[in-house]
Amino acid sequence: MASDGSEDYVFAIPNFWPPSKLLDSGADAPSAGSFFSTNLTSADPFALDPLTPTHDGFFKLLPISQDTTETVHEDDATDATEAPGPTDGTEQTFEQSSADVDSTDGEDGSDLWLEPKMPSKPKPPYRSWNGFYSGNASATHKPMMVTEAGPAAYDALLSTPNDPLKLRNAGVPVVDTKTYLSSLLALALGGESVLFIRKDGTQGLKPALPKMRASGYSSHVLQALENKCLRCGSTLVGLRSFAQTVYSEHTSRCGVALASTVSQVLQVVQEWVAFNGRNPRSLLRLQSTVNSVVAILRPFKALTSQLRHGLTDEDILNLVFHQAYTVDSNEEYLRQIMREVLRRVSGPWIEFLEEWIGTKREQGLPFTKANLGESKGFVKVEARAFRDDFGRELSEVDYVLDSSKMPRFMPDDVTETIFETGRNLRFIRSFHEDHPLAQQDVIASSDPPRAKWLYDWDAILHLESRAVAYRDCLAAAIQSSRSGYAYDPMETSLYLAPEKPGSILSFFGLDTTGMEERIAASIEQFAQPVSTHDAEDPLSRIVRDRLCGTHASAIELSNSTPHWSLLPVLSFGVIASAQAQVVNKETLRLLFTEHNLRDHLKLQREFQLLGNGNLCSRLSHALFDPELESANTRSGVPKKSSVMGLRLGGRDNWPPASSELRLALMGILSDCYNACQDGKKAERTEHIFDKNLSDLPGDLSFALRDLTEEEIEKCMNPDSLEALDFLRLSYTAPPQLSPIITPLNLLQYDYIFKLLLRVLRMTFVVNQLFRDSNCLAREWEDPGDATLRFVREAQHFVSSVSAYFLDTGISVPWQVFEKKLDKIEMDLHRPSTSSSSEEIQSPDKLQELHSLVLDRIMLALFLRKKQQPVLKLLEDIFNTILRFAKSLRLRRLGLSEVDTQAEPEPLSEKARRTDGKRGREDRIFKEQYGTGDDSMVAQLLVKLDMCDYYLKR
Repeated sequence: MASDGSEDYVFAIPNFWPPSKLLDSGADAPSAGSFFSTNLTSADPFALDPLTPTHDGFFKLLPISQDTTETVHEDDATDATEAPGPTDGTEQTFEQSSADVDSTDGEDGSDLWLEPKMPSKPKPPYRSWNGFYSGNASATHKPMMVTEAGPAAYDALLSTPNDPLKLRNAGVPVVDTKTYLSSLLALALGGESVLFIRKDGTQGLKPALPKMRASGYSSHVLQALENKCLRCGSTLVGLRSFAQTVYSEHTSRCGVALASTVSQVLQVVQEWVAFNGRNPRSLLRLQSTVNSVVAILRPFKALTSQLRHGLTDEDILNLVFHQAYTVDSNEEYLRQIMREVLRRVSGPWIEFLEEWIGTKREQGLPFTKANLGESKGFVKVEARAFRDDFGRELSEVDYVLDSSKMPRFMPDDVTETIFETGRNLRFIRSFHEDHPLAQQDVIASSDPPRAKWLYDWDAILHLESRAVAYRDCLAAAIQSSRSGYAYDPMETSLYLAPEKPGSILSFFGLDTTGMEERIAASIEQFAQPVSTHDAEDPLSRIVRDRLCGTHASAIELSNSTPHWSLLPVLSFGVIASAQAQVVNKETLRLLFTEHNLRDHLKLQREFQLLGNGNLCSRLSHALFDPELESANTRSGVPKKSSVMGLRLGGRDNWPPASSELRLALMGILSDCYNACQDGKKAERTEHIFDKNLSDLPGDLSFALRDLTEEEIEKCMNPDSLEALDFLRLSYTAPPQLSPIITPLNLLQYDYIFKLLLRVLRMTFVVNQLFRDSNCLAREWEDPGDATLRFVREAQHFVSSVSAYFLDTGISVPWQVFEKKLDKIEMDLHRPSTSSSSEEIQSPDKLQELHSLVLDRIMLALFLRKKQQPVLKLLEDIFNTILRFAKSLRLRRLGLSEVDTQAEPEPLSEKARRTDGKRGREDRIFKEQYGTGDDSMVAQLLVKLDMCDYYLKR
């Protein structure tokens, strides 16, 4: 043990060894006296005297007498008060040590070995750290090792030319210990000093001397400490350079937050070392300080080594989250440090999350759909393009979730809930500015919980209770506004805001006494001294406690920490879920009550899906009835009737002109729509085709479909199945309903309407075919057995397909869809916002349900891409029937005599392979609708072959 409190465990030699054992026996070897006198004073207490054995040997027991015992006790008492320390220049002989041993014999002169007695217990000496730090060791200590004799003896041994310890320290210069320790401390902080200077043109440090050591230590022991201090200093300089680089080059908000956190940690470390770790008294204390600094900086070095230029906020968050999870099983101080770092770095991302879902007021300009092409956080505004069947692109500007900018630790369901909640909230702000949810004061007055990282179950349970209270308070505020309550932001702040001392400064509604009390309270509040920011934040406190070596119990730690994969859900999912329950419910309620969503969906069912019988009848006669007056008017020829039609199948020129089309379809949609409105009678009005566009929801009207050259060629033939493919229904969904009725849904409606229009034509054709065959029979002309059988089978086939399409393929899914809508409307009228019964209903869920219904209808009607062979077979059968109908009509008119022998083509079915995805869709459809596509097709087969209709006998 050195006099300055340091230790060196390299080598220890007993001080009673003869010098001849320590020195070589060569002629040039110095004597014992000359060796130990090197660099020492003449009165060195550790100079070894030769031990001369007596003639009786070393181990002879000296005689014990009463006088000797008393003398020894007196000498001991004197030594206890006057004996100098081991380094005061006195000498101690072996005989004195023997006298001390003999003084322990019995006081009566008896031999201790012959008459043993219990020795008296010595009084424990008083030892304290003050004596250790001051260098005043116990005066009775007698060193047994050379290293305990002080640094001077050990330096003399290391500087011996023959190097008895084989440490090669003979030529190493000895520097001042205090200067050396201070230089090492500066090296650990990356600073330059007297003994360590910077390299030429670099930030690295190097020793000013090739080799050096402090008194009492070998260079080998010090070299390891120098390397550790050098690595510590390099890490600190690298972190400081990283922070400066981020400030000057990176634009990422989370990157700047990380750089600020690193700068703060470095500042705390440097301040603590400057005030508490300066002038280390020993290598052990310096080593302890450096180890603490290295333990704190190691996670930051591992983190910053993975960062590179161009990383986004979510990339930085992922790295910090992974690093915090990695050190979670390390010492508790590092756990707390990295958790606090994660909280700080996540600050900008959490701030935008709160602004998006509405629990925090949005800073700066609002982020709306007007910011086309811009992005903020994990949301961007862009125009989504939809291409319809005739090649026209339809674009819709909307908010889009940028999944690449959402951290990977966030689950997909929580991400979707957060995005959907923010989008629905902006729907309310855009179309219902007077709604309570569009007023940030109402949300703030309900005291929404702040979003932050939570690591223990107690905080998580407290957050859940606060989220439930906030949800109920916000729902109550919305309910009060609907019951005739006039919203007043100041009144809301008075009655709904939680009581906080010194936070209410409103004077509205107070009398004179109340106003005086408020003014007095305000004066008293302003009279308080200005609060300072001297208090340490949690990160600085944790880092300082780690450097000081404070016990871990001083920090609030909890062993009941959930798994890190659950922390994002428990920390942010609870708040997002509470906000979503209120916002999504209010959005659905506004869609049903204020924007008449059910009426628009019913309009699609009645018109696009031909669910209106009056429309089917009117449209069929206007398009196909040959007995109506032609709409192709000629000058000078008066009209015989007000009802006109296109007379498809009874004319040669096709397609009709636009004016003819207007006259034939004039008033059909408006009359059919008015007839369905609460029993109102349809008023027959004579107006032009374009005049009634604004009378129908969504500007519903007939329009022309843009076709390709090949499709136009097919439409030119009036006897082809594609003759009416140019006609379509035009419907534009209001912007308020665009989240439910999307352009893709309208494209699906158009596909279905085109097919149903063909089926409607085929139904009219087979009915006319039956009348034509009967006319031949009445005219005493035998139509033939083959003709009659073909007419009967064609009518059976078309009527079965038509009944399957309308009654099964469309009606069954749509009826279940309407039942689901009824249940949603019933739930909206319930005051409770709890979602314990089933999943949260939201506009996105409703739109998904709407798309699923249309998908199942298209699947039942063979409109899916993989069902094209089946649809092609069905179209071939229809074309065969149309060719036969034309032949029979010409035969009845006597224009042509054609012997028609129609061979019915068998309707075969190809087995469908069910893959995993298709199987999952079938299971979902069966759970929601009670039937699948297989059962639907089976119903068609039963209709076609009822009672073995096509069975060959």
